[in-house]
Amino acid sequence: MVHCECIAPLPTFSVESTVVSPTGLHYITSLVKESLAKKVFASQKPKEVVDDGKKKKTVDLFSVPKLEDVSYYDCLGGIPFNSTPDEVKAAYHKACLLYHPDKTGRGEEDRVFLRVKAAFDTLSNADKKRTYDSSANFDDSIPPEDLPERKFYKVFGDCFERNMRFAVTKNTAGSGKKGRRGGSTGKKGGGDDNTCPPFGDDDTPIEEVEKFYSWWIRFESWRDFTLKASKKCDHDPDAAEGREEKRWMMKEIEREAKKMKAAEVKRITTLMDRARAQDPRLRRHKEAMANEKARVAAEKERQEREEREAQENAEAIKAQEEADAEEERKTKAKNLKEKKEKDKKLLRKAKVLFRKLAMLAFEMGGDGNWESLEVQNEEVEFLADKLTIDQIPALSAALGNKEDTVDFGGVKMVREVYESVKKGADNNFLKAEEEKIRKRKEAEEAEMLEKARKAPREWSKAEQASLAKAVKKYKEGGGGRWDLIANFINANLALPIPRGKEECISEFNRLSELRKAAEAADKEKASTGKASPSEKKEEEKVVKDPNAWSDDEIKDLQDALKKFSSKMEKNERWNKIAGFVATKTKKQCVDKFKELRSKIKGKK
Repeated sequence: MVHCECIAPLPTFSVESTVVSPTGLHYITSLVKESLAKKVFASQKPKEVVDDGKKKKTVDLFSVPKLEDVSYYDCLGGIPFNSTPDEVKAAYHKACLLYHPDKTGRGEEDRVFLRVKAAFDTLSNADKKRTYDSSANFDDSIPPEDLPERKFYKVFGDCFERNMRFAVTKNTAGSGKKGRRGGSTGKKGGGDDNTCPPFGDDDTPIEEVEKFYSWWIRFESWRDFTLKASKKCDHDPDAAEGREEKRWMMKEIEREAKKMKAAEVKRITTLMDRARAQDPRLRRHKEAMANEKARVAAEKERQEREEREAQENAEAIKAQEEADAEEERKTKAKNLKEKKEKDKKLLRKAKVLFRKLAMLAFEMGGDGNWESLEVQNEEVEFLADKLTIDQIPALSAALGNKEDTVDFGGVKMVREVYESVKKGADNNFLKAEEEKIRKRKEAEEAEMLEKARKAPREWSKAEQASLAKAVKKYKEGGGGRWDLIANFINANLALPIPRGKEECISEFNRLSELRKAAEAADKEKASTGKASPSEKKEEEKVVKDPNAWSDDEIKDLQDALKKFSSKMEKNERWNKIAGFVATKTKKQCVDKFKELRSKIKGKK
């Protein structure tokens, strides 16, 4: 009996292909070798392979009835699709420990080992691997157009990740998962500008989402459809009977492969288009952009409208001012013309009377009279030309001022005045007369002022506008404020009857009360929509009050519209405009603005 210990187990051996007789030493030796081989195979049980966090068990190729159904990756221990050449080589070495004939004793033509060797030869060659990967079973389906939003990220993310295997440019992650290495080229992915951003989730920034789709727009596939086309055409160029037949087969295969490539490009484009159309992030961003665009357009339109209205208002105000100025100029010119005509008539009458009185005095004769008619005419005409309308009547008065009561004693005075005026010297008589005229005018003005002060006077629009300007100019707390305000109004308007400080204070208080009442009425209307009987009476008072818009107030409104930009908050802007106008409420300013705008549009 032969003991097993006597036979040293070798690390490698082969089992003869010859049939061993069931007797003798050779038979016993073969049994021992077969037993040792089984022990070696049992000690080399496949370990679990981890790929993308999922455990995969290697396939026991000895137990597979149809090896053609096992992929080359499973033949090498279930290595990942994007394994590098070094990883393929290492997997092949491990598989040899299990399936090499020296380990199994199944012979060099063992179909299992041949399958393993074919897997290594294919996957270790980049071109063969690309062809094999392209022809392998692959899920070409893409999500539908009406996918529920809750499934969007999962379904489309997995689909993009699945199709990423064919990318010429390698990615870090197609669906937000941690990146894996390479594709058919076996290069490491990520870390460069060509890296595909992750698909992300609902919280991914829109910039990253846009980068993801931009990357897929430039997506380029290395997928080779030559083998698929060959099977579809049922052509095997290697089995062709001649070169012409082989060339024809290759052209047919190439034509079919191009069609498949075009269909692949269209499929990827459809995938991306459907994803973009259903992406909730892009939809929200599009809506936000549309809302922002509408808001900007509305804001721009509002600003342009307000600027246009302000410009129209300014032009209307300017036109009104020019019309008023022209009207005032015409009125002044007319009044001046009438005054000149009146003065001419008065001067003419004064000269006629003066000449008659002088002639009567000359005819009366007497000491100091004119030597001749020529001298008398010369002196009288000289004085008539040189003296004013106030001075000639004074000489007529010296001559008696009436034809039937001529005072000859006035001739001496007339001749003295002549000598003085002719020499350009001052004359006491004329000075005295001028002083009398001045005092008489002052007395008349004082009498008029006294009457005016005693009689109540209503404030004109111009006076109220000037009061508002003066109140803004001279702030509270200054000494003699109301005297300064009164002087400002009087100097600005050149009033014939100046306003006193008491009048200014009284009018300011009255306008303030009216303004407060109007604001209270506006608030009450805004809250109730109606005005009480007492408020109606108050409104009637306001309407009856001469607090209409003056030219100065309109100009203040125009200046305020320019000063306070339409870019300001609407309520704040009109509050400031009302404060600038001073004599008007905010509502009155708004209403006046609308009124002017309507007038301008009506004219157009």
